[in-house]
Amino acid sequence: MGLRSILLLPRINHDLVHDVRQQYDTLYQHVAPHISLVFPFESDMSDDTVIQVVTDVMQRFSAFDITLNRVAGEPDNGYVWLVVDQGAAIITAMHDALYQAPIFAAHLRQDIPYIPHMTIAQGVTPEQAQQLIAALGQTPLTIMTTIASVSVEHILINDDSDVFCQVALRCAHEN
Repeated sequence: MGLRSILLLPRINHDLVHDVRQQYDTLYQHVAPHISLVFPFESDMSDDTVIQVVTDVMQRFSAFDITLNRVAGEPDNGYVWLVVDQGAAIITAMHDALYQAPIFAAHLRQDIPYIPHMTIAQGVTPEQAQQLIAALGQTPLTIMTTIASVSVEHILINDDSDVFCQVALRCAHEN
C-alpha cells in the first residue's frame, strides 16, 4: 500500500525557513514545512481505517497556537530543525495519543525521543549542520502560527507528499 504518515502542516510565511529548506532540505520540493506526529509507516490497513482512527483520536484536541523560536538538531546525522516551544506539550499529547491506537502502536519509534520540531535541513554533512545551527542561532527567530488540522498523507515513490485527508481540530472555544 506504500508509506503514509500523519503530520501537522503549519502555515509558515517566513523567508528564512523557505530559503534554508530550499538550500539544505532534500525534501523541500516534495513536502511542505511540517511537524510529524506519526512517522512514515507501511501498513496494509485501508486509508478509511487510518482516517477513522485519526478522526477519533483528534476529537479531544482543539485548534492551538504554536511558536517556533529555537534552532537545534542532530548534526551527526545531518539534521537541523526548529524546535516547537509554545504548543509542544499539545503536539506531544497528540503524538502519544495516536501511537496508543493499536493500528499505529507497532510503528512507534522507540529508538529516538519525540521532540516536536520542524526539520529545515537534512542530508547535510555534520559540519554543514553544525555551521547552520550556529549561524541560525545568531538570528532572532520567532515564528507563530495556529494549528487547526491534522493531515494524513501518502508518501509517493518520488517522495512527494499526497495529502489525502485533513482532520479538523475543534474550534478553540468548543468544549
